[in-house]
Amino acid sequence: MNQVCARRAPRPAGRAAALVLAAGGATRFGRDKRLHPIDGQPLLARTLAVYRAVLDDVAVVARPGEAAIAALARAAECRLVEAPEAHLGQARSLAAGVAAMRAADGLVIGLGDMPFVARATVRALVAALASQPGRIVQPTHRGRAGNPVAFPSIYFDALTRLTGDVGAKHLIAAAGSVAMPTGDANILRDVDTPADLPGHRAAPTSAHPCQRGTDRAWCCE
Repeated sequence: MNQVCARRAPRPAGRAAALVLAAGGATRFGRDKRLHPIDGQPLLARTLAVYRAVLDDVAVVARPGEAAIAALARAAECRLVEAPEAHLGQARSLAAGVAAMRAADGLVIGLGDMPFVARATVRALVAALASQPGRIVQPTHRGRAGNPVAFPSIYFDALTRLTGDVGAKHLIAAAGSVAMPTGDANILRDVDTPADLPGHRAAPTSAHPCQRGTDRAWCCE
């Protein structure tokens, strides 16, 4: 079941929307990291605020029956998309979210555990959807690809057919993407464990998830 967010006055962002994936089990964190406070705000709420600052239409994907996440979505004026097949891997969460957002001309798709991405990065990806029609756009920092990633609507069907726990990585590799260089190092920075939180205002110093081999590197080539 989807809960439609209350909409504010539209901004000049075309028909782009955002999709935030937050249906993972968070087993490496030891507790529900989505609710872990950062500067007094739940981690997921902080993530959603980044996208809501740029786009009016934002959806968050969660597992069915997650009342706390549903409450965060309502508070952030976002849609809640339930992914009943989330246990089968991140690709099924992604598919559920994309299926619910088909009315958009393009989607900026990010991860719920990346609350430090700059608003300017999201804004640049929205602009890239318009300036690079029909192309997938990935932000890069010093040559390394990160999240979120912008997908035009021509890829929605393919995204809904994905399976497994690697997300859209193989689709991006097959289709090719436009690199969008950015100074935002936080496109490479997710929160996997409590150790990722101290000094969270600083840029990341550990290896990117693609190099760590975690299942979070859904986007990278």
